[in-house]
Amino acid sequence: MSDSDRQALRLAHDLREEMRAALPHLPAAPSVSPFVDQAGMPSVLLRMDADMARALMALLAERRLDQGQAEQRRGDGSHVPPAAPAVPAAQDAVAAFGQQPPYGDPSFGPPPGAAVFTGGTGPTPLVPSVYPTH
Repeated sequence: MSDSDRQALRLAHDLREEMRAALPHLPAAPSVSPFVDQAGMPSVLLRMDADMARALMALLAERRLDQGQAEQRRGDGSHVPPAAPAVPAAQDAVAAFGQQPPYGDPSFGPPPGAAVFTGGTGPTPLVPSVYPTH
């Protein structure tokens, strides 16, 4: 057995024990498999079920909270992405139109004074269609 193999075995063992100590309330320990990567570096593969993954995420989130960097989570523990920052280019484009969108009314209704045909189930075309409507 090479030195890298022995280091990978030790790394897998130590990681398995640390996770078992950090998450003692779970019935099964994660599967940690040692291997040596193509560069000859000792490495591990980690496989866990959904309960273990959620517990690990909660532990990591708790550590970030202690560091003042917590992120929001849903009730099921899934990640809530941060709000997207405003795009300056889009703000400039809206400002170029006097703070009004270029397509008119933001409710997407007809512009004031436009002819509206009633009695149908939707917009009525101004030009007859060659396709059957019934």
